[in-house]
Amino acid sequence: MYESRKNGLYKDRMAEEDKAVMEGFLCPICKADLGTPDQLVTHFQNEHSEDQDLLKSFKDLLGIAKKKILKEDGSGSLTFGKPRELFQWEPQEIGASTSHLKSFEEARSARLQRLFVPTNQLIIRLDKLLDNMPSDPIKKKAHEQNIVPWLDGDAVPRCPNCTRSFHVARRQHHCRLCGSIMCDDCSLFLPISTAMKMLDKASEVRKHSEMTLRVCSHCLSLLGGRERMKESRKCKPIICQLYEKLVECREQADEHAAMYIKMSNSLSEGETVYSLNDAQALRMTIVKLAESIDVISGKILNLDGPPEGGSASVRLQKSVRMATTAYLRTQLLRLPSLLSESDYKYAQFRRRQQIQAKIQEEKTRESKLKSPGVRPDFNSPQHNRVAAPTNSSSSNDIQDVSVGQGWVPEKKKFFDVDDPLLLQMNILRNYIQEARAAHKYDEVVSLEANLQELKDEYWKQQQEIDDLASKEESYTSGSDTTTTLESTEKDEGSQSNHSDNV
Repeated sequence: MYESRKNGLYKDRMAEEDKAVMEGFLCPICKADLGTPDQLVTHFQNEHSEDQDLLKSFKDLLGIAKKKILKEDGSGSLTFGKPRELFQWEPQEIGASTSHLKSFEEARSARLQRLFVPTNQLIIRLDKLLDNMPSDPIKKKAHEQNIVPWLDGDAVPRCPNCTRSFHVARRQHHCRLCGSIMCDDCSLFLPISTAMKMLDKASEVRKHSEMTLRVCSHCLSLLGGRERMKESRKCKPIICQLYEKLVECREQADEHAAMYIKMSNSLSEGETVYSLNDAQALRMTIVKLAESIDVISGKILNLDGPPEGGSASVRLQKSVRMATTAYLRTQLLRLPSLLSESDYKYAQFRRRQQIQAKIQEEKTRESKLKSPGVRPDFNSPQHNRVAAPTNSSSSNDIQDVSVGQGWVPEKKKFFDVDDPLLLQMNILRNYIQEARAAHKYDEVVSLEANLQELKDEYWKQQQEIDDLASKEESYTSGSDTTTTLESTEKDEGSQSNHSDNV
């Protein structure tokens, strides 16, 4: 009996195992898979609302299962099991180290050899092809075959690039650099002018400017990669370009600032060497340069986005920005301000008074020296004070002069004027405009002085010409009156003779 019962249980278990096993969020009544817990609860409320006791127990069962699966605590945070404690490793000594530099260099040299050796071979062949290349097509073909041996056409029945077979309509063509075979569609043409530029023989481009070389895509890609590498080596990083521009702007700003300080001091003393308008224009130029310097330093700082971290490039960008800010604050933003128009006129008036007082003092001293019984005291401080500036100024002038300095006009204009003085005056006016545009105000002063001398000389010549013309007019008028008197006398004489005869 026990054996029969055991066999029956075994058969029931086997029958249950034969049935399909269903998994998911199943309804306990209709065995429907709803997919999510919310949809299961909504389905049970709508479809099986009459079984409220079963619904309540089902909700409790779902809550218990959710707590058991998600381990929900009272605070509402979900924790999957107990948090692991971080293990604090003890500090360890650095063990043996192995350098892989040698293996890296070997792998790198092998890769470079695979890349550069074929390229160098192509460059050598290209140089030989272009050396004494004949213009006749037949001689040119023989020259190409002599430099680069061509593959036999019978050994290549299909194009290696497109795998299409060769026939009468699709002929075979050879690459002039490697000698391989390809079809017309897969071949490319390299202009001789481009090949000359690759070999740095730009002076010989005109000789074969319209000729081309048939090459394959592989050879052309190798030559193109070599040209791109050459351009990348010549091209500077963007930060270097910005910094060079920054240094150039700083040099111009330093030069203009020194000239501006000199002009400002001269105008404050009431001198008429420089003009107030030129000083104001120079100040505006310095302000624009300061703005450009600030913008360029900002670009350097934010070259790769906002500066974050402590890398060497970020530190370099920050140091450039800080140095530029300090330069602007100490050098360009502390320039002295210019006088107003009324203050400048008052400074000129005060300077004229000082000059007149010095002239009067010199006249008084000369009158005292010329008076009888007064001997000049060469040891007096006045005499030494008057004579000292001459030596110091001459020595300073000699020290300041150096070879290679000065300003030279860039543009040369020709004027159709017969008078040499007018020609020189026009040239000087042109030079003055260029010097003022280049902010070379010392040269402007000297050129204006030379122009004024030429104007005075031209005025003297015109006065002399006018005097000569007036003298000639007076002489001609006198000769006319003399001839008139002589003619009247002759008329009177003839009349008297006639009367006598009568």
